[in-house]
Amino acid sequence: MLTLQTIMVVYLGLMLIIGIFLSRRIKNVTDFFLAGRSLGVVLCTATLAATHLGGGFILGSGEAGYLTGISGVWYGASTGLGLLLLGLLFASKFRALSLTTVSDYLEERYGGKTIRILTALLSLVAIVGILAAQVKAAEGIMVMLGFNPRISSIVVTCIFIVYTAISGMWGVTVTDFIQVIIAGGGIVIASILSLVKLGGFSAIRSSVEIPGYFSVSSIGYSSIIWILLPTVMYTLIGQDFLQRLFSSKNEKTARTSGILSGTLLVVIALAPVIAGMAAQVKFPYLDNPRAAIPTLVTEIFPPMVGGIVLAAIMAAVMSTADSLLCAGSSHLINDLYLKTGKKVKYEGKKLLALTVFSTVVLGFLSLMVAMSLPSIITALIYAYTMFTAGVFVPVVMGLLWSKGTKFAALSSMIVGSSMALLGVTNVLSFGIVPVEIGASVVSLIIYVVITFFTGYQSNNLLSNKKMA
Repeated sequence: MLTLQTIMVVYLGLMLIIGIFLSRRIKNVTDFFLAGRSLGVVLCTATLAATHLGGGFILGSGEAGYLTGISGVWYGASTGLGLLLLGLLFASKFRALSLTTVSDYLEERYGGKTIRILTALLSLVAIVGILAAQVKAAEGIMVMLGFNPRISSIVVTCIFIVYTAISGMWGVTVTDFIQVIIAGGGIVIASILSLVKLGGFSAIRSSVEIPGYFSVSSIGYSSIIWILLPTVMYTLIGQDFLQRLFSSKNEKTARTSGILSGTLLVVIALAPVIAGMAAQVKFPYLDNPRAAIPTLVTEIFPPMVGGIVLAAIMAAVMSTADSLLCAGSSHLINDLYLKTGKKVKYEGKKLLALTVFSTVVLGFLSLMVAMSLPSIITALIYAYTMFTAGVFVPVVMGLLWSKGTKFAALSSMIVGSSMALLGVTNVLSFGIVPVEIGASVVSLIIYVVITFFTGYQSNNLLSNKKMA
């Protein structure tokens, strides 16, 4: 156990050292939020993939594999598909605009501060909730190593807060590159070694008798669609993804990175599922199926290998956490401070210091939420659904249809997010259709109808804005 703990401490220390080293590259707010708009294909691909390669991808897919078998691959596959579509359809268009946030895009496309502020607030609340969930996931991993849960959650959170706050997108990108190698490679190794330990995939087939366990469609086609669509929708509009596209060198880099990162996630999506299925063979009566992979690696692997794989899971959690933290601080400073029409009190180094401070505050707010009632995290993650349902239509239709109007966009956002809130609180039911999908359909209808009734607003943002 000491070896496992030592490996984890070394890994966490390495992330902190990298952040301190890269802090020298941060000279202004553009460096902090966008790495100077200079990311090449390798780093941009890694940071895009790392944003999805989190606790949900590894621990959630492991849990799904443990419970439902091969069909547990669909969440991981949907994250890859979302990035593939982002790369193929929209990445170069977004990068050509040389913006900072999704709120920037909506204000530039439709005009007015209201839509910027509403988008930023919805995204911020969701980010805090998802960040808190990452803190809880990190705490769970540390507890399995014998660390105190309260102290470990504070220490891990402080580490990713510090390296994100002092090195911004540069630190996030470089640590993401390392974390993708560790997390992706670690979970692939875990799945291969688990099969070797069991005697191959045939051993799983002969040991598990759960109906449909070896069918990729056993959860049903409707369930597959309802997993795919919301994940893909958020990937196309999420600030944590768009910020990485805005950080790339040029349109070609953005497009290529989106395609490569999506391909990478699709390729490794099966690995945590197989590890979860192996855990079903070895530990068929786990009280907490979400701990299937950590239990597997700590119980059947040698300490050194188990420590590396647990570090890989922690890498996945932290790669998502730092992405969210950087995205959240960009909303605070760029959307709610610099561009709300108020006189800016800080600039230059003072503005950079304010940015660092906001990042620290946001990180500790997420820690406080994680250490309080779990129901608060659930409530905040409602904003994830509200953000997707409210923002998806204005963003995508703004790219695809130049005639959509400001009033149509704002109305569809308000109606879509409101319908989503009613859905997640069970006031309104969309039947078997997920809340994000049902509310987004209503949002689309509102957008189209109001555009027709209020007159077209021809605004081809790509042709009107100077390319980067």
